[in-house]
Amino acid sequence: MEYSTGELAKACEVSVRTVQYYDQKGLLKPSRVEHNRRVYSEADKTQLESIVLLKSMGVSLQEIHHILNESEDTATLKVLLKKKEVELEKVLTQTKQKLERLQKLDELVGDDSTGLLDNAHHFEQLSSRMDQMSQIRRNMLITGIAVGSYQVSALVRALTKKDWKIWAKAIPFRVLVAAGLTAYYYQNVSYVCPNCQTVFKPKLSHMIFANHTFKTRKLTCPNCGETHYCIEVADNNKLI
Repeated sequence: MEYSTGELAKACEVSVRTVQYYDQKGLLKPSRVEHNRRVYSEADKTQLESIVLLKSMGVSLQEIHHILNESEDTATLKVLLKKKEVELEKVLTQTKQKLERLQKLDELVGDDSTGLLDNAHHFEQLSSRMDQMSQIRRNMLITGIAVGSYQVSALVRALTKKDWKIWAKAIPFRVLVAAGLTAYYYQNVSYVCPNCQTVFKPKLSHMIFANHTFKTRKLTCPNCGETHYCIEVADNNKLI
């Protein structure tokens, strides 16, 4: 099948100007020219589809030209494609980091709050402390899994031996661990008011009994006096 410039552009879902541009750059040549009319073949159509695909992947025109001219050199093609893959992975990583920062900023900023936006350094500090809080949660999760395993083991032994003293003896240990985890958590956590961005540490009783989500607790800010779901951050005065 043969195509005119317009037909080729339509078949590949690009503009006529795009076809002409690639022609001018030496990337796409017609099979023949009749009376100043360019005629393209199926092979030309395939080549244009390849150009469009590579361009959509961010490959430069110079690299595309090299790939097309060295089409029989598989090793060269793989090297060029691998290079582009590494570049795209780097961009993806940077984009993910930006997204994470935006998500943190969204968590920290209240509906009517502008203070944090005016203080980039403060945001950097809070962002870092939110990252540290993730480590604190991991430490508690690991401990919780270990204690859970011990509880299951004690229960199995109690059922197997039909001796509930085994289970009863494990209760003081569970209580001690729960108290230790609560103390560890309280010592290492502070909260950020989403309204004024004040970092504060509430009373232990307030923290324990406050409504909460995985990363927030409903507390009253000592600075602005408003009650919000405040975001957990690591306490700078304590070691993780």
